[in-house]
Amino acid sequence: MPFLRHTLLSLCLAAATSGLAAADNTAAAAPTAPAADTRAATAAGKVARGLILQSQERLIFTPCRDRNYVNIEDLSPNAEVTTQLKALGLAEGTPIYAEVFGEAEGNGILRMRALNFASLDARCYAPRRSTGEWRAAGKDWSLTLFENQGTLQQSNQPDVSGEYAVNAQDDNSVNIALGGQLNAPLRLKRQNCRSTGDSGKPRLQAWHAELTVKGKKYEGCAWRQ
Repeated sequence: MPFLRHTLLSLCLAAATSGLAAADNTAAAAPTAPAADTRAATAAGKVARGLILQSQERLIFTPCRDRNYVNIEDLSPNAEVTTQLKALGLAEGTPIYAEVFGEAEGNGILRMRALNFASLDARCYAPRRSTGEWRAAGKDWSLTLFENQGTLQQSNQPDVSGEYAVNAQDDNSVNIALGGQLNAPLRLKRQNCRSTGDSGKPRLQAWHAELTVKGKKYEGCAWRQ
């Protein structure tokens, strides 16, 4: 099986690199200058979800449930997203699942500006319908915000729910008020946050979460759905 996986990965990389040669030439002829800080407004930006593969110094992105491939251009400050993914484990022969703020353009290039979520478990977690709302999780707890409703789940305890509202938001922090049974503040701060998935593989999220319910503080990682 390792040999088969390596062979399939090699074929994918070969197809991607040959099929994107024209896109590379177009990009070289008309480079795009990045903004001073391309992470601006990512809290409300579009999220691209799929697998990232490395071929020498090139990064290649294939969207979930899509057989197309595009090259990646890292527009984050100092190419920090690429650095973060490599620190998590991205390497030749080791693809990674990633969710990044950015979108593919018509010239076959995905311009990524910031990280949302990444996992060394290289399979698609992408929801079939992206809501743009938040999820957060820590040791023995998880919080899902969906359709203006927040639901806290804890081990061996009943779910607790309540409506929520975003009180304040900027490029580096989000403050959310949870009502109903929760009656709690949720604070999200842009900060690399590591966790472990159900498969035991490491994950990296771009936000740190702090939730206080009835005087008890919960800390964990957060990402956009």
